[in-house]
Amino acid sequence: MKSLLTLTMAMVLFIAPVFSQTKTSSEKISKPDQLDRLMTYCNDNGMFNGTILVTENGKVIYRKALGYADLETKEPLIPESSFYLASVSKQFTAMAVMILKERNKLSYDDKLSKFFPEFPDYADEVTIRHLLTHTSGVPDHYRLNAYKKDLKNSDVLELLVKQEALDFTPGEKYSYSNGGYVLLSMIVEKASGQPFHLFMKKNIFDPLGMKNTLVFDESKPAVKNRAKGYSSNGGLDDYEILTTGAGGMYSTLDDLHLWDQALYTKKLVSKATLEEAFTPTVLNSGEKSDYGFGWGISEHETGKVVSHSGGMNGYRTYIRRDLARNNGYIWLTNNGDAVASQDINNAIVNILAGKSYELPKIPFSRKLATWLKENDTETAIALSKQFLKENQDEYEADESGINSLGYQFLNAKDTETAMAVFKLNTELFPSSANVYDSLAEGYMNNDENDKAIQNYKKSIELNPNNNNAIEMLVKLGLDENELRPQIKLPADLLESYVGKYELQPGFILDISREGERLFILPTGQSKSELFPASTVRFYSKIVDAQITFNKDESGKVVSLTLHQGGDFEAPRID
Repeated sequence: MKSLLTLTMAMVLFIAPVFSQTKTSSEKISKPDQLDRLMTYCNDNGMFNGTILVTENGKVIYRKALGYADLETKEPLIPESSFYLASVSKQFTAMAVMILKERNKLSYDDKLSKFFPEFPDYADEVTIRHLLTHTSGVPDHYRLNAYKKDLKNSDVLELLVKQEALDFTPGEKYSYSNGGYVLLSMIVEKASGQPFHLFMKKNIFDPLGMKNTLVFDESKPAVKNRAKGYSSNGGLDDYEILTTGAGGMYSTLDDLHLWDQALYTKKLVSKATLEEAFTPTVLNSGEKSDYGFGWGISEHETGKVVSHSGGMNGYRTYIRRDLARNNGYIWLTNNGDAVASQDINNAIVNILAGKSYELPKIPFSRKLATWLKENDTETAIALSKQFLKENQDEYEADESGINSLGYQFLNAKDTETAMAVFKLNTELFPSSANVYDSLAEGYMNNDENDKAIQNYKKSIELNPNNNNAIEMLVKLGLDENELRPQIKLPADLLESYVGKYELQPGFILDISREGERLFILPTGQSKSELFPASTVRFYSKIVDAQITFNKDESGKVVSLTLHQGGDFEAPRID
C-alpha cells in the first residue's frame, strides 16, 4: 500500500545506481554547467521543485534553488529555504545516541526495558543497537495506522507498548521502523535529562554553527524561510508533524553542508565511533543489512558511500556522501513524489565521476492528473493509454506518481476515479505487488470485499513478504497460516539459476546456492537470501524487490527480471 503519507527510505537497493534514458556527453562542459542543465531540465518538466547543493573534494561546486516555496503566492524558493527533513533526521538522532554513548550516559547494549519498564517482557531482548539499525522487531507505528495529524511521541509510545509481541526476534532481520527511532529520541531525553530539541541544539546544531536547523515538536517553534509541502499534482500536503527522532527536523542546504563536512572530523564524536556508524549491521544469521546507525551503506568503485532519503507529506529529501573522495550532494524538495529522485541521483553521480549522464524521461502522472480534471474518467484513461504508446521516448509511466494520484482521489472520496487510476496502474505494472495492494485497498474502502481479497492475494503472490496485504486479509477473515505458505524447491532447480546476470554494464547480480537456499550478491552490495514464491519467482525479505528467472524454449535459464519500482531484465552472462 502506497499511502499519501509517504515514508521514503530506500537505501538498500538491488538496482544499479546508473539507470536513465537519453545519453548526454560530459565532454567540454564544466561539471557545474552540467548540473545546472540537468536540474533546470528537471524543474522545467515538473520533476524537481527544491534546493540542491553538490560538493567535490569538500568544496561546493553547485548550489541553487529552483521552483516555489509557496505555489499559491508564487513565492520563489531561495537557497536558504528550510525544508522538513523527514527520515534524513534519523542520522541526527543516531548522532545524539553516539554522543551519549561516548559520555558513558548509555550503552548500545542497554535494553529497551531499562528506559521503558512499561513494555512487555520482550523489551528485555531489544537493545539500543537494535533500534539504531532497524533490527529490533519493534513495529513501525505508521504500519499500525498511526496517521492522526496531531500524533505525539507519547502517543507512539502508548501504541507500541500495547503490542503483545515483536514483529520478529531482535537481530533476525532488517525491517525499517520509524517507531524505533521515536523511542530513541525519548531515550536521549531520559539519558541526558534534557528535552530532545534542547539536547540537539546544544550538542549538535550550535557546535556546528547550524543556525537554521531545529527540531519541530509539540512546542511548535517558528521556522524561518519555510517551504510549504505539496503533493506531486500541486495540492497542499503540509500539516504539522509533532513526533521526533524518526523525523521532526527542519534544515537548509548550508546547514546540512556544515553537518556533512563535520562528519569528516572529530568535532562531535571520535573517528572510531563514526566508523561504527558507517559499518553495515550484521544480522543473527551472519548476513549484512547495508544499514548502520541512521545511514544506508553501500560499496562503489570509489569506496564506501553512505546516504539516506526522507519523505513525509509533500517533502522529499536526500543526502549522499562518498567518504573516500569527500564528494556528495544534498537535495531538498517540496513537490511530493514528482521529484525524479532516482534519475537525478544517477545523473549527479555520473557527472561527479566525469561520465556521460542521462536526462530523465518526463513522468506521465502529471499529464494524467490534468486529463482527469479536464475530461470524464473513461476519456482520460483512454487518452492516457494512447499517449503512452505514442510518446515512449520522452515520457514514462511512473508507478509511484500514478499510485499517489489514485490515493488523492480515494482520500477525496472519489472512489470511481481512484479505482480507474489503480486499475490503469495494474495494466502498466502487472508485475508490481504494490499496485494490486492499492487496488485491493480501493475495493475494501468500497465494501467490495471479494474483489479486495482477490487483489490482496495477487499482491502476495507477487511478493509473499507483503505484510500489509496479509494483515488486511486476516481482517477480512482469512487464515494467516494459509497466507504464508512455505515453499521448498529442490537443489537441482536452484542450481539451474546459479550464475551471473548483468543488469547493466559493470553491475552484476551474482546468484549462488547454499544447499536448498538461493542468494543474491549485487555489485558493491552485501549478499542476501532470496525466498521462493513459485518455481521461478523469488523475493527478498530485506528490500521490496522480487526476481523472476526467464527460460528459453528449451528450458534453459537465459535471464532474470528484477521487479523493483519497474521491471529490469538482466541477461545471463556466465
